[in-house]
Amino acid sequence: MDELDEIIEEIRTRSLGTEFQIPVMDVLELLGMSLEEYLRFRYNSRFGSPTQGFADLPDDFDQDSMFELVDLLEPHFPDVLQRLEAAGLHFSTPRLIEFQEFFVSVVLNRIQSHVVDPDLLDTALAGCLDPDDGYMFYMDASFERNKLIDYAIELYLQYLQIEDYPISRSLLHAHLHRCFLGGQLDWEVLFKHCFGILFPNRKEDKTADLNQELRDALKELELDYVPEMEDLKKQFRSLMLRYHPDRNPEGLERARRINESYSLLISGLFGAEKI
Repeated sequence: MDELDEIIEEIRTRSLGTEFQIPVMDVLELLGMSLEEYLRFRYNSRFGSPTQGFADLPDDFDQDSMFELVDLLEPHFPDVLQRLEAAGLHFSTPRLIEFQEFFVSVVLNRIQSHVVDPDLLDTALAGCLDPDDGYMFYMDASFERNKLIDYAIELYLQYLQIEDYPISRSLLHAHLHRCFLGGQLDWEVLFKHCFGILFPNRKEDKTADLNQELRDALKELELDYVPEMEDLKKQFRSLMLRYHPDRNPEGLERARRINESYSLLISGLFGAEKI
């Protein structure tokens, strides 16, 4: 066990949840470095300033000053970065980029192996005029984002053979948070990548390719996509049950328009196909 192992053990011992503090003087003592030498290090590093004196020195190294600690240790231990990563106390930029790619792969694989609940899907589509909104509603209802994140982090720590504990998890969580906040990652994009696999027969909004008469007929039947024949029949029956004069005395005019629009759509969308 060398001095770096002792520092790593000290950090672990002094950690509380996702935070840790290790006295600067303890680190300097383990390195055999005087305060004057540490002051010169800070003066010449990216962390100090020309006017800095002893009174400005921090009492402790913590999670926020880990980069300074790495720079301080590197001349003594060239492999400090690798050893801190192996301990789950710090991750370099290349390692975090690797994790981001790993996260995307794990999440996509997890989603694409999902067995679609047809009842929930029908409910989601019925509640949204735009089919894509319905599919996205289904995804939000089926996948808890924090659970997907925790699952990916757990697998990544196993992959690196790093102990799964609060500091290592918090570092990876924080990186993903920055990625989502900065736009490098987007849940909607990740979910939409899986639409083709999860919903091979999904409905698409193609009304823009239709003439205005057919688009108005679809709107009358409360549809904003081109339905399959069976879907059109199902929607027609549903609306007629709601507006038929036998059930709804005020629905006569609406029932007439529904019938007219349905006939137009049958002819315009399916040609020779009839009920």
